[in-house]
Amino acid sequence: MKRTLTILLFVIFIFTTACSNKIDNTTVTSTDPVQDAKPVTLTVMPVSVGISEEDFNTLFTEPVKAKYPNITLELFKGPDGAGIEELIAAKNTPDMMLIWNGAMPSVKGFELFQDITPFIEKQGVDINRFEDVVLETVRNVSDNGELYGLPFAMQLNALYYNKEIFDSFGVPYPTDGMTWNEVTELAKKVTGKIDGMQYSGLSYEHLERLSFPLGIVPVDSKTNKASVNNDEWKQVFQTAHNILEIPGNDKDTAWAFLNKTGAMIAAMNIFPNMSAMSDEGFTNWDVVQYPSFPGHENTYGMVDAHILTINTTCENPDEAAKAISVITSDEVQKLSASKTMRVTALKNPEVQNAFGADNPHVKDKNIAGVFKSKPAPAPVFSTYNSAALEITNTKFDEYLNGKDLNTALREAEEEINKMLADKPE
Repeated sequence: MKRTLTILLFVIFIFTTACSNKIDNTTVTSTDPVQDAKPVTLTVMPVSVGISEEDFNTLFTEPVKAKYPNITLELFKGPDGAGIEELIAAKNTPDMMLIWNGAMPSVKGFELFQDITPFIEKQGVDINRFEDVVLETVRNVSDNGELYGLPFAMQLNALYYNKEIFDSFGVPYPTDGMTWNEVTELAKKVTGKIDGMQYSGLSYEHLERLSFPLGIVPVDSKTNKASVNNDEWKQVFQTAHNILEIPGNDKDTAWAFLNKTGAMIAAMNIFPNMSAMSDEGFTNWDVVQYPSFPGHENTYGMVDAHILTINTTCENPDEAAKAISVITSDEVQKLSASKTMRVTALKNPEVQNAFGADNPHVKDKNIAGVFKSKPAPAPVFSTYNSAALEITNTKFDEYLNGKDLNTALREAEEEINKMLADKPE
C-alpha cells in the first residue's frame, strides 16, 4: 500500500538479534497443562509489513514456544506471487496476519477479519494497556467498532543527520522542535560542493510520509471522493517543493544520506539501518525530533501500526489468542524495543523507554528527542488509496516542473474522482 520511494533498505528490518528462550533474564514457563495439549502450528502472513526470519523467531516463535510448548508459530509462505484472493480460492490461507493498519481496508472485503475480543478476553489480555489512539485506529476499520487485532509494533518518524557534513560546512546541528520551514532553511546551508563533492541538504522521504502528520489521505473513505484540493495538501506540496527547489537538492537525497552525501533525512524508523552502518564505521550521526507543521507540533506522523489478527479461517483461534497474549506482553514488547528497536504500542513507560537499550550504537543518540512527538489519529484508508497517491504524485511532479499549484491540485482532484467513478464502491 505504501509508496516506498524509499525502501531505503529501511522497510524490511535486516539487522540481527540474539535468540534466546529467556526474556529479560527471566525464564518464561508454561502455565497450561501442556503435557496434554495437542500440538498446534499457526502461520502468520506479513501484509505490507517487513519482518525478518530472525526477528520473527526471536519475538514470535521462541517466546510463544517457551510459554506454550505445544504452539509453533511459522511465517506463512504461500505460492510466489499469490495474493489473498488466490490463497482463498486455493483454500490455503494463513491463520493470522501481521498487517499495516493502512492495508486493512483493502483486505477487509475478503472477510478474513473477525472480532478477536472474545478470544483475548479468554486469555486475560487487558486492552487498556495499549495506546487508545491505536486501538481506535483498528476499530475504525470495522463497521461496528469490532477489534480486528492488537498492535505488535508501531512506526516512528525522526530527523536523522550527518554531523560530519554539518561540521564541514561550519553549520550548527538541527535541534528538537524545528518546523519544516526552519529545517528547509537549514538545508540550504548544507547543500553544495566541498572539494568537488556535491552534498544534498534534506530528504523528506516521500510525499505520503510528509502528509502523515496532518492526518490526511487523498481519498475520503466515507464519501469515496477525492480529498486533495484543500489547504492541507497545498501545504504538503509547497513544503516538498521548497525542499526540492534548493539547488543541488533533489529527489535522490534519501539515497544520498545512506551514501554519506546527504546531510539530513526526515524518515521513518531507520535506526536498525543506522546501527548496521555504525558497524561499518559511520558513527558520527544523530537524530532530533521530526519537523512539524504549524498547529501540528509534537506530531511525527499518523498512527502507523503493525496489527496481529486472528483470521476467520484459523482453526485454533484460542491458541492464536494465546500467541498474541505472549507477543504483546510487557516482556516481549520490551525485548522488541530494546533488541530490535521497534516502537511499542503499550502505555507502560518502562517498555517505551527500553527503545534501543541493548544497542550500543544508539545509546549516545538523542532518542528522547524523537519521542517528544506522538502519532496523530489515522483516518481509514480507502481501498483506492495507492491509485490516488499515484495521481497525486504525478500532479506534484507537474507542479515541480512549473505547473500552477492550484491547477495541479484541482487536476489531481478531478483525475482521482474520475478514477473512483470507474471503480466499484
